[in-house]
This record gives sequence, C-alpha cells and structure tokens, in this order.
Amino acid sequence: MTFAELIHLLRTHAELHESLLVLARRKTEVLKKNDIEALSALLADEQKHLFAIRQLEERRRRWLKERLGDETVTIAACQAMANGEERQQLRECGDRLRAAVNALSEANELNRQLIEQSLQFVTAMSETFAPTPSTYSRTQEYAPSPDRPLFESKA
Repeated sequence: MTFAELIHLLRTHAELHESLLVLARRKTEVLKKNDIEALSALLADEQKHLFAIRQLEERRRRWLKERLGDETVTIAACQAMANGEERQQLRECGDRLRAAVNALSEANELNRQLIEQSLQFVTAMSETFAPTPSTYSRTQEYAPSPDRPLFESKA
C-alpha cells in the first residue's frame, strides 16, 4: 500500500497550520498596536485558512476511509503500515504538524490574554467615565417639607 497521497495531504495540512501561525503572530503585533482595521483583515484571512483546513481534513478522512476502512486511523498507525521512505516521510509530517499545532496553540493563548486585557481596560475606562447610578437617581429629587405647603396662599 502506498501512502503518497496521505503524505501530500499531511504536508499541505502542516503548511496551512504554519501559515495560520504566521497570521497568529501578526495578530499579536496588531493587538499590541490596537489596529482594528488590520485585525479585521487578519481575521478574514484566518477564516479562509480555517475553511481550507476543514476541507483538507475532510479529504484526509475520506482517504483513510477508502484505503484503510477507518477514518480515525492515526499517523502513528499509518507509519507502522508504511515501508522505508514513506514511513520516514509520515514521521516527519506528523512531527511538523504537531509542532505547528503546538506553536499555534501558544500564539492563540497569548492573543486570548491580550484581548482579555484590552477588554478589561475598556471596561474599566467605561466605568470610570460612565455616571454612577446615584448621580442621576430619582431619590435625590427635591422634596418639599411636609410642614410647609408648596404654594403660599397669602402671597
């Protein structure tokens, strides 16, 4: 059995994840600069990458189902079935993909923290500049004293 098509799919998968990692690192810089327009463009690019990854993942599952009868077969199991050079290529693809996914996870965690800090800052600033409920509450309206009428009839 040949694993050439699977190797090609895994290499493409790794390339897409590495490209997504580049976008995540660019997103970190954009978040630090607070550049909303650039962030929107990066998010659009990220969505395109995610769509391509989903399609590639579906192709990989179909290949595994057609060739091996099970779409949940791991790369390690494929390595065990492969011979010689294909075994080494599968190992390299798996290592490359694993490294890209781990690095992407770390970059996304950093971006999540930056976004959370920005949100906390915005919340704190909005609370600072927003009027407090006691400033404009109805409890501070003028109330005439009960022992004196509102209008004096002798005037």
